[in-house]
Amino acid sequence: MKFRLPSWKFNTTALTAWVALWCLVALNVPFWSKVFEIRPLASLDDALYLLSFAVLAFIVINLFLMPLTLIRPVAKPLLALAVLLAGLASYFVSAYGVLVDKVMIRNVFETNGTEAGELVNLNLILYVGLLGVLPAFLVMRAGVISVGWRRELAHRGIALGLTVIGVGVVAAAFYQDHASTFRNNRELRHMIVPVNYLAGVGSYVGEITRPELPYQAIGNDAKLGSKWSGPGAERPMIVVLVVGETARAANFGLNGYARQTTPQLAATPGLVHFTNVSSCGTSTAISVPCMFSDLGREEFDPDHAKARDNLIDIVQQAGFDVQWFGNNTSCKGVCRKVPELRAVREDYPQFCVGDSPCMDGAIFDMLGKTLVEPSGRRLVVMHMLGSHGPGYHLRYPKEFEQFTPVCRETDFSKCEVADIVNAYDNTILYTDHLLADTIRKLAALGDRADTALIYVSDHGESLGENGIFLHALPYAVAPKFQTHVPMVFWASPGFASRMGIDMKCVASQKDRELSHDNLLHSVLGLLDIETQARKTDQSLFAGC
Repeated sequence: MKFRLPSWKFNTTALTAWVALWCLVALNVPFWSKVFEIRPLASLDDALYLLSFAVLAFIVINLFLMPLTLIRPVAKPLLALAVLLAGLASYFVSAYGVLVDKVMIRNVFETNGTEAGELVNLNLILYVGLLGVLPAFLVMRAGVISVGWRRELAHRGIALGLTVIGVGVVAAAFYQDHASTFRNNRELRHMIVPVNYLAGVGSYVGEITRPELPYQAIGNDAKLGSKWSGPGAERPMIVVLVVGETARAANFGLNGYARQTTPQLAATPGLVHFTNVSSCGTSTAISVPCMFSDLGREEFDPDHAKARDNLIDIVQQAGFDVQWFGNNTSCKGVCRKVPELRAVREDYPQFCVGDSPCMDGAIFDMLGKTLVEPSGRRLVVMHMLGSHGPGYHLRYPKEFEQFTPVCRETDFSKCEVADIVNAYDNTILYTDHLLADTIRKLAALGDRADTALIYVSDHGESLGENGIFLHALPYAVAPKFQTHVPMVFWASPGFASRMGIDMKCVASQKDRELSHDNLLHSVLGLLDIETQARKTDQSLFAGC
C-alpha cells in the first residue's frame, strides 16, 4: 500500500486564518508569557480580558498576513515564507529576549555571514524546523480552492467585516485596559510574531527605497584654529579614536564594577574615565553613524546622516590625514571618503583563528606599525569587534581568560549566566589591554609627536537581566545596560599643553552627563578645528 501525505483544501481567506492561528498559538509563547505577567489569570474579568486580548492579537496577525495572498499564484509561497521567517523570529525572541523592529531588521541585512554563523546552533535548527519549516511545508501542501474573483472578494469582505466587528466589541468592552497595557508595555508590539518582523521589513524597505536627499557639505568651511599657528605648529600630531563594540559601563572596572576588568587602564597616568555616558542607539547600525553625525540622537535619521558631512569628512577637510582600521562588519557608511584598512587573515594567524572573525589585536598591531615614524596631522579611527556576542569566548586570546569558567556556546541556554558573564568580562579585560598598550605606544612618542586617545563604546549589552541577552532593543524600552557605555580620554603632556587643555579640569568633569551627541563637537574642539558644525558648549573639553 502506497503511503500518501494528507492534503487539505482551503480558499485563501481560510488558509490565511489558519496560518494566523498557528502563529498566535505556537510562535508567541514569550508574548503570552509577558501578557500573563502583566495580567495574571485570577478572576473571571481577567479571563474575559485575556480572551479579548487573544481575539485582538489574532485579528492583527491576520490583517498583516492578508496582503500576502492578494495575488493568488504566489499566495501559498508567500504564506509559507512568512511562517518560516516567523519561526526564526520566534526563536530569537524566545532564546535571547530580543525585540524585533526596523532597527533589528536593518541589523539583519547589514550583518555578515561569519557573524550570523555564530548564532546558528542545534536548538535553532530544531526550533525553526519544527515550528517554521514543518508548517511552511504543510502550507505548500494545502490546496487552494479557486472560487472566482467575485466570491473571493466576498470572502475578503466578510473577513474584514468580522474584523471590524471584533475590534469594535473588544474596544467597547476593554478599551481602557488595552490602551493602558500597550501604553505601559511598549515592548509588546515588538514581540508578537509575525507582526513584528513584517512591520519591521516594511519600514526598512520604505526607508531604503526613499529618494536620496540632496547632499549637505556642512564641513566645507572647516579650517585649523589659532592653536595651529606659532612655534611647534608643524610638530606631528596623532589622535586615536577607538570605537568599542558592545562594551557596557556596568562591567567596566573603572566605573566601579566589583571585578577589576580594567587593571591596566586604572594604572595609566593621566587617564580620565567618564562615568555617565549614554549611547545614541542600541546597535552598531544606528550608534556608529549617529555618533559621527552632528544631528544628535533626537534628530538622527540614517538617510539624513548619509546625506551630509560627518566627523571624518570635516576633519579631513581641515587638512588631517584620516585612517579607519576596521575589525567590525563595516564602518556603516561613515568612512565612505577614506580607505577602510582591514587585517589580512593570513598575516595574523594568532588573532584570526579558524572561521571566527579576527580578534582586535590584529588591527591594533597594524596601528602600532604606523606609529614608528610619526609625521603630519593624523586622526586614526579603530573600529573594534570588542565584546560582540554571542561568541564572547572568541574575542580574546587564551591568556586573557582570567574569569572562569566561561561559556563556550553561542546557545546561551546551555550555559550558566555566571559563565556567560565570565566570558564577557574577559572581552573587557582584553579591550583594557589593547587600549592601555596603545596609550603606552603613544606616550613613547612624546619627544617626536603630540598624541591623544579617546575610547567610547557604540552601545552596551544585556547579560541575562530579566531574561534578556545581547542588544538592539528599541531605545525607548532598552535597559540601561544597553545604553550606558564606557568612555575614556588620555593626552600626552605635549598635546595638552599645545592644545591648551587643563587635564585636571577635564578630570573634574568625569561624572558629567554626556552622550554620543558630544563626540563630534569634542573631537573638533580637541583638534581646534573651526567650522559652523561645531558647537563649543557640547564639547567634553568646554571650559577646560
